[in-house]
Amino acid sequence: MKYILAVTLLLAGCGANDPGLAKTLKQTKDQKAEIEERISYFHPVVNVEGGERILIVDPLPGEAMYAACGACHGSQGGGGVGPALAGQSVEYIVGRLNQYKAGEKVGSQSNLMWGQAAGLSDQNIQDLAEYTASL
Repeated sequence: MKYILAVTLLLAGCGANDPGLAKTLKQTKDQKAEIEERISYFHPVVNVEGGERILIVDPLPGEAMYAACGACHGSQGGGGVGPALAGQSVEYIVGRLNQYKAGEKVGSQSNLMWGQAAGLSDQNIQDLAEYTASL
């Protein structure tokens, strides 16, 4: 079994599948320009100081609002004082925020969330939920 695995790994590294070979091939300026043109349709590319080119990606609308949430739920939604939110669905987050906004008791720390959710509009809740689901 070990022999088959070793042979398979060696063959996977040969020829067109060889990652070392791919690193040694140089792209021409025309090829790079063509790639940039294709991806700039989806994400604008701009020049910065020093001639470096970067992609501009718009942040999700809820990202700025999530900064306050991150204090308890973690900057990446992994939890802390509050439960982990990463991996939860948009529907779950919307439902919970609406429950808190209505003053419903969801868990032992509901009173911490009532004030946080009270001032959120329906659009704020949707934006936060979409951002949180992306973590």
